Amino acid sequence: MISLKMQHYLASSPDRTVIREMHGRSYSLHGLRDDVQRLADALQVQVGDCRRKVFGIAMRSCYEWVYTLLAIQKVGGVLLPVPIEFSDDQIGSLLGKAAAVFVSDQATAQRLQRILPGKPSFVPRLLMEQAQAEPWTRVDERIAPGIVSVIHTSGTTSRPKGVLIRDEAVGLLVDNVFKRLPAHPLHYFSIVPMSLLIEQVLGVFIPILSGGTLTLMPEGVTEYGAASGNARQYLELIAPNRPNFLYLPPKLLEEANLLLEQGASVERLFGPAAPHIITGGAKIPASVLQALDARGVQVFEAYGLSENSSIISLNAPGERRIGSAGRLLDGIEPRLVDGELLVTTPTLCAGYYNADDTACDLSDGYLHTGDIAELREGFLYITGRRKHVIILSTARNISPEWVENVYKESPVIDDIIVMGEGRDEPCALVLSTAAEAAVRAEMLRLESRLAEFARVRRVQVIGDIGGFRERFYTVTGRPRRAEIEAHFIDQLYE
Repeated sequence: MISLKMQHYLASSPDRTVIREMHGRSYSLHGLRDDVQRLADALQVQVGDCRRKVFGIAMRSCYEWVYTLLAIQKVGGVLLPVPIEFSDDQIGSLLGKAAAVFVSDQATAQRLQRILPGKPSFVPRLLMEQAQAEPWTRVDERIAPGIVSVIHTSGTTSRPKGVLIRDEAVGLLVDNVFKRLPAHPLHYFSIVPMSLLIEQVLGVFIPILSGGTLTLMPEGVTEYGAASGNARQYLELIAPNRPNFLYLPPKLLEEANLLLEQGASVERLFGPAAPHIITGGAKIPASVLQALDARGVQVFEAYGLSENSSIISLNAPGERRIGSAGRLLDGIEPRLVDGELLVTTPTLCAGYYNADDTACDLSDGYLHTGDIAELREGFLYITGRRKHVIILSTARNISPEWVENVYKESPVIDDIIVMGEGRDEPCALVLSTAAEAAVRAEMLRLESRLAEFARVRRVQVIGDIGGFRERFYTVTGRPRRAEIEAHFIDQLYE
């Protein structure tokens, strides 16, 4: 189990620097262990028996995030991380049943009070300083035994699904991923949000357990993918920290390749340690990987789903095929049914916290991934998707139906088709007889209902609604998404 594995490591390992803040403080392993114990003790004084109760974390990635995660594990609670860039509706739907939520400041606590009146919020450092707590009289939900966390994933409405992640599964997954990594201390630089399970695995558990370190971005820098941003800004942070291990979404690798083509050196971009780079979350063009490879930058593609505790397959040193998602991790048994990849695995989730019609089928013991795949000489190739979920190049997922439903609340929007697979931001065709300025004003009015990365700014308005529907819709009134995308996507990203 990952919780016992981490607690044992903290208790039995020699002291060393384990977490660094870029331009900030450094934290020792024993200091981390002590902070975990202090917060765990304070939480039990405040709440009482915390076992199987759900505790939210609504913070940007920081040292407090890490020791709060480990303290929740120590008291037997269930972690529910929520990205602070989520809309109020999304946060409310995920955290409604949580016993309490950990936040980093009073501003976030006040926001949560507006969303969920009466929901307790704790600032970790303040909770540890609190001398005595009032009696806890709330009746809190308890999750089924063996669950370590609830991880959000996209849905067709404003309610993200919560995947029930098993403690034993994450521990086993970490062991299996270690087999595909260099056998030395891994020094990781964190760029994407820790609310993502992949970042907890690659950025917290593996660096600490390898004897390495985790370096955090400077305070005030938003995690990559949480909002639209300049990819170059994040690349400039890598080299000064000298990491030897990175997870980089495809968009950052595409930008890195462009900079190298323009004359930047590999060491200037990635530092002197030649980091082991993993990518995933969206498809990256093989041509980009080949160009990086020719310059000595090896990238190891991965594939996974939260429903399998993140990683399903991973390329590794000596076992790498550009364009593939690598070999399946140990213990994963595949099945291809009409081209769709099904897997049965010892790292499978325990189901959903709140499912919708985009939930994967788990009923027969297999995870129905919804992805079209091929296996060639033991390497997995993802060739298409049965599902409509869009994966941006920033590795954030968007359900187009959910985004469309929000914008279609406007009376001036007849219909909207959201696209953007593999791009850094979504785009849309809007069917409307109104002027483009009026359409954009309405979309701006409604976008607060959406996470920033799901807001649509690239828009083309189609005034000939009847003609468009006749050409691009089925007889049952559904848009032919693949045909529409093939016809319009390039001009929308000009």
